[in-house]
Order: sequence, then C-alpha cells, then structure tokens
Amino acid sequence: VVDTTKQERATFVIRMLQPLQGASGVNPDPADCAELALIGDEWKPVVDADAFADGETQYPLSPFTYTETDGRKRRVFNGLIPIAKREALVAAKMPDPDAAPAATPVDTRQMLLKSQVIGPWASLEEIAHLASKQTETFDEAPSASEKQKAIDLANEQIQTVSWYILLDLDQWLEENLNDVWKAVEAESFASLSGMPLTAYKAIASIKDGAMSLVSALNAARTWRDELESTKKTFSEKSASGFPDFRFRFIDAPWPDPNVKDARRAGLESALVAALDKQTPQAMPVARAAAQVNATTHRSPWFTVRCVFERPNCTAFKPAIVSDPSASFQMAAFFDPDAPARPIRVPMPADTTPAGLRKFDKNTAFVMSDILCGQVGAIRGLTFGDLIRAVLPFPLHKDLDVPRQSCGSPGMEFGMVCSFSIPIITICALILLMIIVKLLDIVFFWMPFFQLCLPVPKFDGKKG
Repeated sequence: VVDTTKQERATFVIRMLQPLQGASGVNPDPADCAELALIGDEWKPVVDADAFADGETQYPLSPFTYTETDGRKRRVFNGLIPIAKREALVAAKMPDPDAAPAATPVDTRQMLLKSQVIGPWASLEEIAHLASKQTETFDEAPSASEKQKAIDLANEQIQTVSWYILLDLDQWLEENLNDVWKAVEAESFASLSGMPLTAYKAIASIKDGAMSLVSALNAARTWRDELESTKKTFSEKSASGFPDFRFRFIDAPWPDPNVKDARRAGLESALVAALDKQTPQAMPVARAAAQVNATTHRSPWFTVRCVFERPNCTAFKPAIVSDPSASFQMAAFFDPDAPARPIRVPMPADTTPAGLRKFDKNTAFVMSDILCGQVGAIRGLTFGDLIRAVLPFPLHKDLDVPRQSCGSPGMEFGMVCSFSIPIITICALILLMIIVKLLDIVFFWMPFFQLCLPVPKFDGKKG
C-alpha cells in the first residue's frame, strides 16, 4: 500500500535498450540488453538495472480502484507513456554514438512513389473484391444482371482512379527518372541501359488487354488538363469529357483482398532500383511528411520499470524497482508505415430548428459548387425510392441521381447556407428594400439628364 501521508509514491521510468551481441533486433528481450537511464538531458548507462539511478527522470502513476467479481476491491496504478516527447528522448545525448547506429534514411522519392502510385493502386484491389458483394441480400442471392451491374460500376470507379494514377506516375517519372520518362515518351528503350532499362521493361510488361502501360502513360498525358479540371463523375453512359482510351490496373471482380498484385511490387522495386543513390537536394515542399521521414532519426527500443519510493526508509531500504516491461518503440509523428490517420469533418447531427438553436446566430455552412449539386440532386429522392432500391425483383428500382454542379456550364457557383439569420438582419433587409423602392420612385428621372458642375481653378496645364 502506498501511504502518501509518509511521502511514499509510485512512479515509472523509461529506459533505453542497447541490444547486446546475440540479442534480437526486433522486440529484443530486456534481459539481453544494456539499459540507459535518462538523467537530465543525457542517456547514461546504469550499473544495476534493478536499481534506481540518482536523478533519473520519473513519470507519475495515478491510482484508481475497482471491484473484483468476488467483491474484493483492488487498487491499480496507471501511467501514460509520453509519446509526445519521443523526439526529445531520441535526440538526447548518448554515451556512445556508435552504440546505436542511425537507420538508413528513407528516400523521399520512394515515399512519393508509394503515396501517389503504389498506395492508390493497392486500394483498387479492395474495390474490385467488394464489387460482387454489393447486391447481396439476406433473402436471396443476387441475379446475374445485378452482379454484372455492380461489377460494371466498380470498373468505372477503378477506371477513374487508374487515369489519375497514370498522371501521377507520369509526373513522378519526369521528375525523378527523366531518362526513363523520355524513353516512355518515345516508346523506345534504345538509349537506356542498366537499371533504367530494367525499369522501362517493367513498365512495358504491365498491360491491360492489348494496351501497355507505356502507351497508357502517353495517352493520359494528353488528357491531363481535362482530367484535372473535370467536375463530373465518369460513367460509360456519359463519357464525354473523359479520355477515349481504357486502361485499368485491376479488373473487377478480384478474387481475394489478401491476394496482392505481384506486378505492383515488381514495378516499385524496378523504379526504386533505377534511382540514383544521391538524394535530390530540392525536396517537394508540399510533401512535408516525406521530408520528415527522410531524416536520420533512430528508432530505439525502450522498456518501462515501475519505482516505489519510501523517503523515510531510504537509509534502510532503497527504492524498489520492478522488472522491465516488454520492449517497445515509440512511433514518430510522421510514420511512413502507419495507416493513414482518419480525418473527420463534423457536420450538425441534429438539423431540426430546436437542434440548430444551439449554434451562434452567425453560423453558416459553406458548400462548393460540386457539393451543392450533389445535395440538390438528392432532393427529389423520397423514402419510397430508398425502399425500392433494396427490394428484390420485380419491385427493385435503381436510384437515378444525376451528379452535376450548381449552375450552368461556365456559371458554376457554390452556396453559403445559414439557418439562423438574426431578426435584426431580416428587418434591415426589408427596410432597405422599402427605402430603395421609394428612392427609385422619387429619383427615377435623374439618369435621363446630364448634370455638369463647375470646378473652380481646375486647369489642365499650369498657367
């Protein structure tokens, strides 16, 4: 029991592990590692790992109680590992710089390839796999026509994403492998040799039907402006404004999301191997995450030990230090191997007048022209349309929601919707309309007359 009246306290310390010879490089056993204690802003080796080091940085443990199933009350101490201080812990002075060598920096160009091309390509596999399951119901299996329609819709989505992957891959080649990009543009590898030649052959080996990736890159380049500026959704029924060629990296249905497309990994390996070994000096400014990942920060292993101190008994019994926890690493804020952090933009959940009253009187919701068109398109849907969309044949009826932007071509506009206009604003608007109308009745004749007022001593030239 921790008796706080006697200045007793429970804390924990973080120790950095230095694997000894024979220790595992991943999740090393703390028993096979030397431990470093953080004293001030410097990591120092501890002679006895089971003892508390003087001046070692301590972190608090907070108690809470709970009741066991048999009615016994237990008291447990819990603490939070300061992940936000990860960079400070890693950058603290080390006793031996050679003891923990820095990891190989991640090439920024490879990170851009992963985020712009390889990652979106991998996401297509899940879209293709789910295509055949979108029309399944609890009552009966989908018909052949329903399944084919779901597959066609998935392929339209895959085709749209594939066009933009082609644009990003073409831009990446132009900026990082210019020789390969020129060979792709000329559709000839006569000027290439070595790893660039291997990269070109890896690109040429990827095909969709009779069209190779080389031809698709050249075709997509001519449609860059149209693809970057379009506000419509691609459909085979309304394909105007979209490229006239078809090239999909994946076709629906895909057998299993756990089955990876081997072509993707082969292309990435060939392109990365063709990069020159020297990292470019000019990093893309818009890719801050990739720049941070290219730094030479180490990713050391840590362990946690709890400490129980009795200040009044220090001369007889020193602080009690627990056994080490399992080894762990602290994730950096920009982690290339971590999944994408979800971004959630909250909108009002309760849109009734009573629910909207909690917002300030000047609250407004801004919608772009595209979002405005999508919101306007679903206004014509009824509850019956939603019910019929999930019913089986012959009661089934597809949702026909045209997707367009607000306004007419060349005159698109967004909207600012406010549901809480103050009364004073409404009164001011009505009063303004009345005054303007009265002034128009009194002074409507003024535009028909020319009035010239003399301005004294206004000469064009000096006298």
